[in-house]
Amino acid sequence: MPTWSIPSFAAWIEPRPRAVSLALCLALLSACGSEPDEIDADVIVIGGGIAGLASSLEASASGASVIGIEQNSVGGGHAVMAGGMFLVGTPLQESKQVSDSPELAMADMLEWGEDAVTDWVSRYVEASRTEVHDWLVNMGVEFALLMPAPGETSVPRFHFTRGTAVNIVVPMMRTALARQNLQWRFNTIATGLRSLASGGWAVETRDTRTGKTMTWRARRVILTTGGFENDLDRVRANWLPNVAQPERLLAGASHFAQGSGLDLGIEAGALLTRLDHQTIFVTGLPNPRDPAGVDGLLAQNPSAIFVDREGKRFMNESAPRKTLEQTVLALPGQSYWLVFDEKGRRRLQVRGAPWLTRDSLEQEILGNPALVSRADNLEKLAAAAGLPADKLALTVAEFNERLALGEADDFGRFGPATTTRPPSPLSEPPFYAMPLYPMTRKSMGGLAIDERGQVLDGEGRPIQGLLAAGEATGVAGINGSYGGSGTFLGPSVFTGRIAGRNAADAPGTERAVLAELEPEITTANKLLDDTALAALLQNSREGYWHFEQAHQLVRERDWSCTDCHSPQWPTAQAHSANEKRVQLESCTRCH
Repeated sequence: MPTWSIPSFAAWIEPRPRAVSLALCLALLSACGSEPDEIDADVIVIGGGIAGLASSLEASASGASVIGIEQNSVGGGHAVMAGGMFLVGTPLQESKQVSDSPELAMADMLEWGEDAVTDWVSRYVEASRTEVHDWLVNMGVEFALLMPAPGETSVPRFHFTRGTAVNIVVPMMRTALARQNLQWRFNTIATGLRSLASGGWAVETRDTRTGKTMTWRARRVILTTGGFENDLDRVRANWLPNVAQPERLLAGASHFAQGSGLDLGIEAGALLTRLDHQTIFVTGLPNPRDPAGVDGLLAQNPSAIFVDREGKRFMNESAPRKTLEQTVLALPGQSYWLVFDEKGRRRLQVRGAPWLTRDSLEQEILGNPALVSRADNLEKLAAAAGLPADKLALTVAEFNERLALGEADDFGRFGPATTTRPPSPLSEPPFYAMPLYPMTRKSMGGLAIDERGQVLDGEGRPIQGLLAAGEATGVAGINGSYGGSGTFLGPSVFTGRIAGRNAADAPGTERAVLAELEPEITTANKLLDDTALAALLQNSREGYWHFEQAHQLVRERDWSCTDCHSPQWPTAQAHSANEKRVQLESCTRCH
């Protein structure tokens, strides 16, 4: 700041108009007297799902100090229950003699998605091996299973670990907890976002357990809060174009997928794009544990036939998922029934909740007449399901007869020209009819970003210091109108790394040092017996959603506290990094 004498300063402003001179004086005096905004971290990442983990790991690896804010008690988001990743040109493909290339992968993705953002698709298929696969493998992730996606891809690209994607999340979280320049604030929700005069950002937060509010300041902020598919009002307000809205719509996304990042982005002047691009599954089964009847589970049975409200088959049951979704959403009522027999019952799969086991499937779903009709003959089954008995009987009879004669059916599921194994006839009682409904799943639109992950404003210009990644951006339009198998997790990691790398790139600024967390002495709570734990779980408490879900399983499966807790993580909330690392290793017990 230059030093001015009063005469020289007066002479400098003398020729200028009085209003302009006054404004200049006030601006200079304000600059002289104000202190720069205090910065708590170089980067704040809002959201601890797989995109948030990737962003925070990438930014902290570049030397930036990072604070992560996550509403749940643990990181990982919906990824802990998701499947695999769409990856191109990997060692696993090579070991299976699968010949793949970025060009082939791009052609498949553009054909399936129909209106995907070409530049982002090109970037992803070119970099998925190095930027996603190799990066994760270096953290200890092991891809062990390669699955095809019939109708979606010309070669298998769906990569799985030995289990769900929790085996991807755990190594990422383990790495994050070892970083000294990366700190996480769990059970914390971001309630506000505003720009600072210094060019940085202030994030207002509330601890969901204590109610304590805080304001955190950073040079850059990355929004990785996931999609909005668990907010049914927002889903309906941005419904699919040229598709009627279903009378009954189930919620099948993450518990925290409420679109909070979109709201924060709107506060900052962000542009939203493609909100009507949504993955709507049509395999939704009402969750029997949801009293409101809103939450959905994912149900599939490759032995079943699909019948409409008239009791008639209407499509090839083995068709690609996109065909299934388009066909069902065009049906009157937009719902249908899986019909299968006792032999086919053994192939029923229901996913979407950690409490599901073979026993709970039998007792709470197949044995629940509100969800599944069961009868010893088709006439009684039709009456229980509300279907026309004569037409259902005719449908099943024709299906069985054509199978017996080796003839083709009307929809191309089986016959002399097909190469797949034909289904079994429906002949072994009891018979089952399970109605399914549309169910929300994934957002393919959200905050508009540029190639660096910077959030764009209404004029298409980058908002300085504000970035986003993952499903909060609709994973950059990579999926187009139809989400593919594994094309959310991989692109979430990819866009997360891009945002983290560019958020850490702040030339000319000295790195902020994270304040040391106040030491918290963790004392073991008294071990609870089943009665005391049941009483604690009786009423839901804000900030304890994950605790309640996990400990309900503890009760159901008759686990002991010491099955997860140890002297390194007493029976209390994990506070220290060491306690959180021990807690992390228990994730695979539930998932």
